[in-house]
Amino acid sequence: MRKATENQTVKDWVEWLILFGKHKYNLSKDENLALRDAITTYSSVAEKFFFEAIIPMCKGLAHKIYETYKVVINIRDISTWVYAGMYDGGKWTRFSTYRGDQSIFAWTATCASQIVFKELDKQHLIPPNSDLNATNTSLTLKSMQYDSERQMVIDLVDVPELHSVLTMIYVNRMTDEQIMAEKGLSKPLLRKTVRTAETMLKEALIDKESMLVVRSNGKIVNLVREALSDCSGVFQTSTSDDAMAIAEKQLYTDNEENELHVLQSQFRPGLPFLEQWVLFVVDRAQEMPWTTEEQTVFYERFYNNEDPVALARRLGRRRTWIDNKFHKLNVEITTYIINWMKT
Repeated sequence: MRKATENQTVKDWVEWLILFGKHKYNLSKDENLALRDAITTYSSVAEKFFFEAIIPMCKGLAHKIYETYKVVINIRDISTWVYAGMYDGGKWTRFSTYRGDQSIFAWTATCASQIVFKELDKQHLIPPNSDLNATNTSLTLKSMQYDSERQMVIDLVDVPELHSVLTMIYVNRMTDEQIMAEKGLSKPLLRKTVRTAETMLKEALIDKESMLVVRSNGKIVNLVREALSDCSGVFQTSTSDDAMAIAEKQLYTDNEENELHVLQSQFRPGLPFLEQWVLFVVDRAQEMPWTTEEQTVFYERFYNNEDPVALARRLGRRRTWIDNKFHKLNVEITTYIINWMKT
């Protein structure tokens, strides 16, 4: 099998991804960067990557979502959300800070967990969170381990005077007296300046959501979590982190010979796992004692991935009704499938 850096054309990349799925190995830094560049340059490679190569990772996320919330999520939805979130209107923002020091699959898994859980919250498929703001969060820069990471966070504030004050406090560790002397500020004015600067930084971090860096030991760290503490319980991403760990592990230890897969294969032999799973759930949905409208909501959202706004308009319902109904039906069919498999 040729190295990723030897690929020259779109066809080469597509063929390579197929082979890599069968013969995985640890990519070098240059190979990781080459794959990133191919994904962001060629739509065919991006589609192959997000809709085929990372399917095992998406299964891992789906499994964690099910374990945590007892909600069944279509794996195709996860792939679509991750692709859209990474693409970011063509800016590929989450890949812009990727330097190849960590597996591109691990990096994608980290980003994917954040993207997916944000989408689940947005669509009301998991218990809702209230919005973060400068009031219900606090800065934890002083507890961060590295000055270089503190500086990266502070650089989010682009007002020179405020940026300078934050650097003096958190990187240079200057006292109030030293800062007042340096800046020619009175104590009340310094307090007001610091309060304004910290508020601006918190808002920038909340808006940023994710600042991924790779440390020398290869660990991926989200600086937003390092620098911002949630006082309200909203910014709780442990579930997302767990999902990332499961997803990354699943990528390299994917084993479709599990109980569910064997069971599905008895009904849909020869089909890929993803198609088996989707059809399996659709079959079980037809056995549910739902109204015609409920069947329509579940089928259109789960199988056809129809936009909830368009579906609400078609059924003469509100968007929130569609979201809440789909969540309720998800819970019901998940419980049904669990009991169905026990019989």
